[in-house]
Amino acid sequence: MAQDYRASIRGRYRVLRASLSLPSMLSQLDENRVVMVLAAINGGFAVLVISLLAWLTGLPMLFPSLGATTFILFTRPFSVAACPRSVILSHLSGIVCGWAGWALLSHVTGDPVSLEHPDLALCLSANVGFALTAALLLILSAPHPPACATALIVATGAMAHWADLLVMAAAVLALALQGVIIYRLLGVYAPLWRIDPHHAKAGGSAQY
Repeated sequence: MAQDYRASIRGRYRVLRASLSLPSMLSQLDENRVVMVLAAINGGFAVLVISLLAWLTGLPMLFPSLGATTFILFTRPFSVAACPRSVILSHLSGIVCGWAGWALLSHVTGDPVSLEHPDLALCLSANVGFALTAALLLILSAPHPPACATALIVATGAMAHWADLLVMAAAVLALALQGVIIYRLLGVYAPLWRIDPHHAKAGGSAQY
């Protein structure tokens, strides 16, 4: 009896999971509404997790460009910009290049570049950080626009300490991992690193 009961529970769980999978919902409901609702729920949940981690640890894990990354992750999963490779490499590029611009101009002027002092050094630091990031994203074939915002955050001195940069990198990794886990729980293919050309082609211009 106990074995039959457990088998019945497992069977009901599989049926429920299949009915709640993203492919099943898209086949029965309006695609735009499904995308809108799931993007809001899953994206909001992902940001909530990062926010809670920031609150519990007291670390600056939440920064503006993560919002743009979250939107891309949960609305364009078949795009190259949404794969973990693009998300991780692009933000790391933004962090490194933004810091390079900040460090260079801080060294030249003798004072740390800061938003509190909007001068020519701040303008040049932001320009250098952005330009280097844009070039590196093209070289790496990792087109993820929010990374340019990350570069500006660092280049303007908002987060320029090495410990803050490591925290930013950890937050990006956590967000990319959440994207993979959430999609796989929804029954959707999610690459662990690079998007499969077959899936990218199959996805076409569709959101899912």
